[in-house]
Amino acid sequence: MKFARFAPIILIAVLVFAPPAIALAHSPVFPEDNHSPATAYQIDDPAKSWAIYNALEHDSGDYYKFTVSKGDRIQLSLLTPDSPSTSGFLPSLALLVPDLTQKDSLPAYVEVPANYGTIVVNGTDPGEATYEAFSPGWFYEVGNLNINAPTDGTYLVVVFNHMHNDDMHNHTHQAASYGLVVGYIESFTPLELILVPYSAQEIYRWEGQNQFIILLPIILTLIIGGVILYWRSQQDRAPQGVSKWLAAFAGLAFLGSAVSTIYQVLLAFNVTGATGEALITLILIIISIILAVFTFMYAIRSKTTLTLWRRVVLIVIGIIALFLWSGLYIGPALVISAALVPPYAAKKM
Repeated sequence: MKFARFAPIILIAVLVFAPPAIALAHSPVFPEDNHSPATAYQIDDPAKSWAIYNALEHDSGDYYKFTVSKGDRIQLSLLTPDSPSTSGFLPSLALLVPDLTQKDSLPAYVEVPANYGTIVVNGTDPGEATYEAFSPGWFYEVGNLNINAPTDGTYLVVVFNHMHNDDMHNHTHQAASYGLVVGYIESFTPLELILVPYSAQEIYRWEGQNQFIILLPIILTLIIGGVILYWRSQQDRAPQGVSKWLAAFAGLAFLGSAVSTIYQVLLAFNVTGATGEALITLILIIISIILAVFTFMYAIRSKTTLTLWRRVVLIVIGIIALFLWSGLYIGPALVISAALVPPYAAKKM
């Protein structure tokens, strides 16, 4: 069976398996220096589902703002990657509402603008972590708020550290990670889809992982695969021409993504235990493996000319990989390059 005939299978797999994974995702953002109402991070569309990853300094608040009309739905969730019972960090949130008479108590260091009321959601320890299929990873949901906006105007959300328990004495003065989920409509722009692999690396660091360890599975896959390719070349079974060498390493990058994702699933299971939601992550793993297999099939076939149709298929694979987060940008770049370079000289089969 010719390599190019697999193109429809790739597209069908993407159309069937990709939407369920994307539908449960949040658009990640990583704000900085939003420690006062004047420097509050602007959320342009509070209905869209955003996952905001940040770290809270000791005795300070982080501020976010958005504009809504009376009756609009406001949905907020507060997360942390560490168990509050062991970390000593238990964040809370307050919704600052214009012209609201309700004024819940807040720490003295939290700044409330004039004519704003406060709705406070004190963080509580959920006891167990939740598996996040999108990254994959885990989190502890310590608070949530779901209300309809009582007035028109610009609202503020402030996240602060509220210590409810004297047993939480081991909290240090270092910044502690938290996540704020805003909105309820899951959607991605094309740019957000492309940036997901980069955002995932940031999320893993937010969880406390070391950057080198995060990349180690894909690095090892590329190294081991490169050694195997070199061994094959010593037996005159190397990929034929530059295009096929590029495709071979692209396949290794796709396979490395699958290995890396499996590693992250195992890390998460160590915290959350096995869960059925991992089936969503399994879809992403399978897509990476499918892309790797199809790319390898082109790379290892001997004396196959690089026809226009094969170039198109390679480009399609690269685009699919880019938008479905496989290959950590290396794979898509290599497979598209494999489609664009001049073919090696060989007789057409």
